[in-house]
Amino acid sequence: SVPRLKPLRHAYEKEIVLFAHFCGLRYFSTECVYAPHAYRGHPRALLKDLEASRPSSVAALGHSGRRLAVGAAVGTAALGRC
Repeated sequence: SVPRLKPLRHAYEKEIVLFAHFCGLRYFSTECVYAPHAYRGHPRALLKDLEASRPSSVAALGHSGRRLAVGAAVGTAALGRC
């Protein structure tokens, strides 16, 4: 398998969209039809609240998460198309 390259992993979504806008790059910003009913909205709201109270909290969580060891038995479910 080919390893994934994530050059903008540390950039916020808002910064990526602004970069694309000012560089004249084409991008789309559509929401998946299932997104309003997804559970991930709850943690996202929590992260937004954390970010409002301490701007570096999301970056710190991401850094901590990358330092955790994940066992080989953890699998990834196959995702469908939106």
